[in-house]
Amino acid sequence: MRRVLILFVLVMTFGASGAWAKSDAPLAQRLEQLSQKIGAHEVRKPPRDNDDIERAGRSALREAGQERLYGLWRVLYALKSNQIQGRFDAWAARTREVARRDKDATLEALVDLEVLAYRHESGGFQAFQDKDWDRFLKSSGPDIRLMAGIERVRHLGQIGRWAEAARLAAELTGDLERRGHIAQPLLAELHQVHSYTLSDLGDKEGALDHMAQAAALDERDTFYVRKIERIYDIAFSAADLGELAAAERFATLHHKLTMADGDPGLVTWDRFLCARIAGLREAPERVIQCLAPAAGLLANPDRRLQVRMLGQRALALAQLGQSQAARRDLERLKTIPETLASRDRPLEALVEAYIDQYEGRSADAFRKLDAWRKADGLVSRNAYAKGVAEMSAALESELRVKRDESRRLTEQVRLSRSLARASVVIALLLGVLVAGAAAWAVHQRGASRRLRLAQERAEAASTAKSAFLAVMSHELRTPLNGMLGLAQALRSDQLTPAQREQVDLILDSGDTLLVLLNDILDLSKIEAGKLEIAPTAGDLVQTCARLVGGYQPTAREKGVTLSFQLDGEAPGWLMFDGVRVRQCLSNLVSNALKFTSQGKVEVALACYPEAGDRVRVRLRVADTGIGMNAATVAKLFRPFTQADASTTRNFGGTGLGLNITRRLVEMMRGDIQVESEEGVGSVFTIEMVMDQALAIEAAPSEAGATSESIGAAALQGRRVLVVDDHPVNRRVIRLFLEPFECELVEAENGRHALDVLQHEAVDLVLMDVNMPVMDGLEATRRLRQDPRFARLPVVALTADVMSAQIKTCLDAGCDAHVAKPIDLRNLLSVMDRCLAQSLARDAAARLGAL
Repeated sequence: MRRVLILFVLVMTFGASGAWAKSDAPLAQRLEQLSQKIGAHEVRKPPRDNDDIERAGRSALREAGQERLYGLWRVLYALKSNQIQGRFDAWAARTREVARRDKDATLEALVDLEVLAYRHESGGFQAFQDKDWDRFLKSSGPDIRLMAGIERVRHLGQIGRWAEAARLAAELTGDLERRGHIAQPLLAELHQVHSYTLSDLGDKEGALDHMAQAAALDERDTFYVRKIERIYDIAFSAADLGELAAAERFATLHHKLTMADGDPGLVTWDRFLCARIAGLREAPERVIQCLAPAAGLLANPDRRLQVRMLGQRALALAQLGQSQAARRDLERLKTIPETLASRDRPLEALVEAYIDQYEGRSADAFRKLDAWRKADGLVSRNAYAKGVAEMSAALESELRVKRDESRRLTEQVRLSRSLARASVVIALLLGVLVAGAAAWAVHQRGASRRLRLAQERAEAASTAKSAFLAVMSHELRTPLNGMLGLAQALRSDQLTPAQREQVDLILDSGDTLLVLLNDILDLSKIEAGKLEIAPTAGDLVQTCARLVGGYQPTAREKGVTLSFQLDGEAPGWLMFDGVRVRQCLSNLVSNALKFTSQGKVEVALACYPEAGDRVRVRLRVADTGIGMNAATVAKLFRPFTQADASTTRNFGGTGLGLNITRRLVEMMRGDIQVESEEGVGSVFTIEMVMDQALAIEAAPSEAGATSESIGAAALQGRRVLVVDDHPVNRRVIRLFLEPFECELVEAENGRHALDVLQHEAVDLVLMDVNMPVMDGLEATRRLRQDPRFARLPVVALTADVMSAQIKTCLDAGCDAHVAKPIDLRNLLSVMDRCLAQSLARDAAARLGAL
């Protein structure tokens, strides 16, 4: 009794929940309403050869994504369910071809599912294995899971696992309803499939309600063959419920639709339905009449449906007393293979009972009828018991789930109460946090203001420092220019050895002062981030060899052996900043010679190729000088630092060279290391990474021509205007250039220079920048505005050597820049280049005029 109650509760729960709710109207009235809804009084012309399915398939192929997937499922499912073998095979192959072309694994999984489902339905529901269900329900994505779920519900119902079928159907219904319009065809088929499960359980009204919902979902957009199947199922269920009048109305509509379509398979099902209703009306003559068109099929039945129809005819013949014909059908039934259809032994007993009764063997008939009743009752009880057991297990499982859910809800309520109590504490903490955040914001605002002021002061200090360096550079270089220029001019005169030695001391002291000034400027530019590395293609081996060669006179004078060697193969041309590489190597070589009184200084270059057209360069400078202890090495690269006070007294220097060298090496992606032992010597090693240069033309030789050859070739007979407010500077330039037979014209400022140019023709202008009345930049701008002087070479002479100041000179119209103190060779080289460019521009202008 307990299990009966459980079954009743579970069936009522499924029947009364959600979309499966039953109507409260009488069954006959509901069937009449359903008849009106699905068009029982309207028979449309059927599509020719299932053209509606073909059109839907072609339309789906033009879609993509889910639209294509669900559209093709609808086509394959309809052909599969109605067992239209040829069309099904063709569309399965076509869909698989599209899936493989587009690499659509989900679409190919759909084909595999429906092909297997076709074999499953036509082969007694035995094709699917556990691994197949795992693949389609768990591993092929959410869409295939829904489609496979419908097949799974049908399968579970067929093998008598009704509780699992009902539970899965309920789960799928919720998922499909959430999918919306695109999943409506699947939801309709799910209702249809679930109606079979409820019918097997004996809930005929519930089954009928699901059939009605399936018809309502797809009535506006259903295939013709699916509509026929829906009407068939409704008629069959109405007959089982005893509503024979309604069943006959639906059967009549089914007959009209079937005859209009003309499909032999549909006609066979129509004959079976007609006989089924006639049998329930206890009208055996009508049964024989319904089955008469199928007599040819029943002579040798090869399908389960034909076997069932043969049983219907055998029973009707027996009831009509046609014992011989009934016995022939009965014998044919007993010879049907079990693989085709299981024997219906209660039906056989019933037929034999009618035959015995007609032939006068009433006792035998009664005995067989009693056996039929007992067998039929046993089958019904077993099915009922199995259904109750299934439903009981399902309900107990559901109850366990509900108990677990109740415990979770209780725990959530307890947690909610705890959170409510904690919310007060949280609110207080939030208040403290808000107050703290406000205080922090005020503090940060003040800190930001102080930081901004500090940044402004730092930027002002940097600007002031740059301005100071520019002024100091100019003010120091101006007298230094006069001193070194006069000394160079004096050295070219006929002097006694003592006088020449004194002049050389003046030049050495001036050069030392110039090196110090350049070091301070370089260090300042590095610290300000304004010194840039400018790599160009060049021969690193030649650059290093020439620099070492330049120190050979110094080494010979000290009695020290100075050598340069290349370890391994030459690296070819590399990308490097030649000025800065020479500066670094010069610092190391000059230091090595300075601190080595006897022995040797060795310079070695080695290059090691690396990945990506890069080369690792190692420059090694080793000497046998005084060496250093560990404490001295630790502070060696600090600015203005030397070994000790005695080093400064004995060897001189400012302590800036190595600091600048280290910073330059780091800017060139390198590192510098030192190893030293006091009294033995020191080894400085520079390692840098350089890029391999592309194939380019050879650079001009660094050696170049001598100053005398430059002067003789370029300056002879030229008129040069010298513009400088400082008489000493003009005197220095005159001493430099007079030996080269050029004519010099002098001017004291920019305005004076413009006046001179109005009356005298010159070939080149040497223009000082900082002058009273009118500076050199303004004078140059005015010159460039006059077409007569647009191509006149102008060389800026200035003690300003900052990169920004040099750019200002070039922007004003100067052709080149020469820094003070003026080096004679550099000046002659620049003048030669400017005059050559002027000649080239004049020649181009004359050709253009022609």
